[in-house]
Amino acid sequence: MEQVQLQWPDLQFINWCRGKYGINRGIYNTIDAWLYEYGILDLNERRKVMIQFLKHVGQREGDKFGKGGLTRNLEQFITTCEGVGI
Repeated sequence: MEQVQLQWPDLQFINWCRGKYGINRGIYNTIDAWLYEYGILDLNERRKVMIQFLKHVGQREGDKFGKGGLTRNLEQFITTCEGVGI
């Protein structure tokens, strides 16, 4: 099983996300900013939640979120996870 280091520099972590989940830097930045605005201020915690989100949506290379789809998916994910401590 591949181990991701939450302390990696941004570029290394973004590249890992791209390879694992097929997202580009723009999607990464949007997810990161959305989670920060939601209130997840700690970088390591935000990265953990981001990985959980990407696993949840099953995003793979070639798939698109569509207009408004990323925000809609984040809102649904957070709503689903609020009961379990996110």
